[in-house]
This record gives sequence, C-alpha cells and structure tokens, in this order.
Amino acid sequence: MATESGKLRVELTTRQRPDRNPGPPWGYRLLGLGDRILPTAIADPALYAGSALAVSVMPAQRAASAEYLRIVLDRTPARSDINRHFYAFSRSLMAKLRLARGIRPAVYYADRRASEPFDTLCRSPEPALFGTFHIGHSDLIGCMLSDFDRKIALVRHRLGNSIDTDFMSRAFSPSVRFLWINRAEDFLFDLKNAIEQNISVGLQCDRVEFGGRIESFQFLGKRRLFPFTIYHLATLFERPVVFAFAGPEDPEGNIPVITSAVFRPADHKDPLAAARTHFQEVLSVLEDHLREHPYLWFNFTPLNPEARP
Repeated sequence: MATESGKLRVELTTRQRPDRNPGPPWGYRLLGLGDRILPTAIADPALYAGSALAVSVMPAQRAASAEYLRIVLDRTPARSDINRHFYAFSRSLMAKLRLARGIRPAVYYADRRASEPFDTLCRSPEPALFGTFHIGHSDLIGCMLSDFDRKIALVRHRLGNSIDTDFMSRAFSPSVRFLWINRAEDFLFDLKNAIEQNISVGLQCDRVEFGGRIESFQFLGKRRLFPFTIYHLATLFERPVVFAFAGPEDPEGNIPVITSAVFRPADHKDPLAAARTHFQEVLSVLEDHLREHPYLWFNFTPLNPEARP
C-alpha cells in the first residue's frame, strides 16, 4: 500500500495464480468423510499415506518443500522429511474441516507473561491490525479472535475449492468475515471500509504475490522480500499492529500461540523505521520457532525472493 495525494492505492502484481488448490475436486470432502467414519487408529495412518501420495503427484509443491527444508534443517531433506511436511499441513487442514462438525480446538498462550500486551489489546475495544503467517493453525487463531468479542476481517486469497474457508466463515459468523485480495475491484474498498468501521483486520504477511509495499528483511540466512503493507496501513489509519502465530499441537490437540510486542505508530517519531525494527524482531522469533518446529511452514511455494543488493 502507498499514499498518493491523500488517496490509498493498491499495487497488485500481475502474476497469475491457480484458481484452485492442487488435488482432485472431491479431495476435501473425502478427507472429511474419512475423518468422520474412521477410528483414529486408522484415520491418522490413512492421512499420512494420503499425504505421501500427494508428495508424489505434486512436483512443484514437493520441490518448494525440499528447498525450504534444506535451509531450515541445514541438510538435504530425505523423502520422509517431505512426507512429514505434507502430513503436518494435512493435519492443519483437518482441523478446519472439523469445524463443520462443531469441533474447535482450544488455544492458549505459549508464554502467558510475554503475551500479556497481546491479551490486553485483544480484550480492549480498540481495533487493531493482526499479522500472521502461513504457519500451523494460524487461520483458526485469526478466527478465534472473535472470542474476544471483536469483529475481524481476514484478508485471504479466494480459491474455487477452498471449502475450509467456507467452514470457518460459518463456524465464526457473524463476527468473522473474509476480504478476498484477488478480487482487486472490491478489495480496496472493502478493506478501507472495514478499517473505518473499526473492524480489526487480519493479514498474512509472508507471501509477496499480492503485496503492495515490499521490503527486505533477514530471514533463513538471506535478505528476503516480505510484504510490509500492514505497517503502512497502521500508519495511515493509526492502528496498532501485533503478530501471532501457532505452535505445534499439544498431545490433547490444543494449540499454543506465540505473540509479538504491540507496535503503535504514534509512539515513534519515524513510525516506518520503527516498524522495520518491529517486523525484523517478529521474523527472528519466527525463524527460531521454525528451526525448532520445521514442518509447520505451510508455504508450498518457492521461498521469499532474495533481495537484490
């Protein structure tokens, strides 16, 4: 995002993305059916076997997984590593599909004391910009912000077979709505309207395809490009920014949440310079988390591009 002559404008890339998620059109419904009728002792191995099959038939996603795992594991990944990566994603998808049956995992702060500023902001009536990444159960965390009695609009890319977002929309309606970033003719108006109505907005800040303002930050051993739009929106509309992302499920199936410090543009003479420091700190925590839990990174696309000198 950028401001020109007092107006907000969006810079969308022209890169085309597929209109559907990979896989057969009946794939999601088959997963839901298997999860519903099979006992856990059978359903979980079947899900792993299906994930391993997906590795074989999705060469682009397999290559992206291998590229990422090579860096985060600091070694050449074995086929079992890639299978495990796909399986972790399948488990997160199942959690969203279970919403259709009214099954919601519990969430809790991984570090209660460190998350006090996040919790205080969430419990206040102040609208905010919530950043996250394609990691673990972050979609569910975004939806569960409605538990704090606040309305939230989640920015997402609309795909023709994303029934998981349909399930989330039904499960958390009317507090949660989606803003479809690839519908450029409506997105800017809807985003501005949501912010001006004091609705909190959730943005995923790792993929550059639809980013407006792109800047470089240190991540996984390189200076890489990331969308920086959330901070420009914060400065323009005087909204706080805070990040949250999911850790791995605990043995009971509940989800730990890792949170950041709260960034407020009004607290700084140079808000964007302070924002760069804040985002770099967030990415450093994220990288440490991924090196400990490498299979939670759910971007099965090439890693963020390296920045040119």
